[in-house]
Amino acid sequence: MGKLDRLFKKSYYLNEKNDSDYFDCVKDYCYTDEFNSMRKNIQHGDVSVVQHIYSVSYISYRISRRLKMDRKIVARGALLHDLFYYDWHDPDPSHRLHGFYHPGFALKNARELSKKQGVELTEIEQNIIKRHMFPLTVIPPKHKESLIVCLVDKYVATKEIIICRSPKLKKKFDEEISLHK
Repeated sequence: MGKLDRLFKKSYYLNEKNDSDYFDCVKDYCYTDEFNSMRKNIQHGDVSVVQHIYSVSYISYRISRRLKMDRKIVARGALLHDLFYYDWHDPDPSHRLHGFYHPGFALKNARELSKKQGVELTEIEQNIIKRHMFPLTVIPPKHKESLIVCLVDKYVATKEIIICRSPKLKKKFDEEISLHK
């Protein structure tokens, strides 16, 4: 099993005790009602939006730390990359083309939440949020931090879909995660 796979699994049992530095980076957002309201919404398979966000944010944080980049900016931008407050699986016509439009919704919501928390979003954090769906959205990420989150988001989404579509893999994954909880 590779390092990315180990980080992906750890993101499922992540807590302040096993990585307090990560939680110091994202504490302005992860304890808010707005962020936690997304726990009920599903992202891929049976994975909640919040779990998906934590996986993308934590893996991106660890990569940026390894590359000696600003891990706080990467962790926070990734934590906010899917900050939308609806279940995109609902047949509501406003959810059509979710893949194209949700980065804009997430950026708007991130700006509002940041303002409420007394935090200013950096230009890099905003670019992470707005450009994470490249190449579906045609404008590429502007910063290396944005590119990391964009690529990690694809990796995590792929893992979530593959695991959730295979009962055998899902059972094995859930058993491995339960050992750490």
